[in-house]
Amino acid sequence: MPYSWLGVIMLSSLAYLAVLAKRYQTGKYVLKPGTMGLIIAMAVAGLDGGDRADWLILIGLCCSLIGDICLMLPKERFLEGLGAFFLAHLCYVAAFSTVGGDAPMPRGLLAALVCVGVGYMLVLRAGVVREGGNRLMVAVGCYIAVITWMLVMAVQTRSPLLIAGAGAFYWSDAVLAWNRFVRPFPWAELVLMALYFLAQALLALAVWGGLQMT
Repeated sequence: MPYSWLGVIMLSSLAYLAVLAKRYQTGKYVLKPGTMGLIIAMAVAGLDGGDRADWLILIGLCCSLIGDICLMLPKERFLEGLGAFFLAHLCYVAAFSTVGGDAPMPRGLLAALVCVGVGYMLVLRAGVVREGGNRLMVAVGCYIAVITWMLVMAVQTRSPLLIAGAGAFYWSDAVLAWNRFVRPFPWAELVLMALYFLAQALLALAVWGGLQMT
């Protein structure tokens, strides 16, 4: 287990949450991509050659870092960031599809998550259209579809690390969307970033086990 990596990532994550709470902008610009850089480095250290799924996870982490940078620029690039995370989730879906053998698709879960996604999209709709019109509505709808797909595929792997990582990512984005498009609430960014770093660290940690953990 990469305990030293996890310790450093945890310290960096806590430092980021601290500067977030204190509203230190310079610290945010350093620690947000810096923490993701550490998570990517942990995944690279665990590759040991790696198979196709391991490399797809690594590419997904790198796409996520690009998305982070887009969202933290002085002039935010929300659509570009959304696109980068969309590609990250496609990489995760492709990686998860190689894990779990012939496990049947959890159709009941898929149906439930589709219903949740559609319902949440309806809740977000007014705020999304108000901010970016139908163009943003389509982009957000596609994003909800791909992250739902990613979560279903993670469940299909039966890997506790992948399921926990995908679930934390799903909840992080749900908090972000509610805070941005429905109603801002105190500590929203702290909650979503804690979930986000946890999600990415768990996915990177899965690489150390060759994505075959059950």
